[in-house]
Amino acid sequence: MVVPKSKPTLICTVWTEKLYKTESFRAHMKGIWKTRKKFEIQMVGQNLFLIVFELEDNLETILEGRPWLFCKSIILFDRLFQAVERDQIRLFHHRFG
Repeated sequence: MVVPKSKPTLICTVWTEKLYKTESFRAHMKGIWKTRKKFEIQMVGQNLFLIVFELEDNLETILEGRPWLFCKSIILFDRLFQAVERDQIRLFHHRFG
């Protein structure tokens, strides 16, 4: 079960079959996302992350800046408003613009 925090939360995956280091993903995103307040990236499954923001505005800024890439692969996001079973999570589309 993936449970959102009380703060603004995204769930995401990197659309790739290549192996990568989770810490590399965290460091990359923290390096390119310029937010007013800190955010936390938590691994919640294989190639599945929760991103918890202090401010709603920061989450919106990240969504508006899409598409985001990691190792030449697109990162798929969705808002997480309520608890969901991992096998019910479907991150397979992306909205540009």
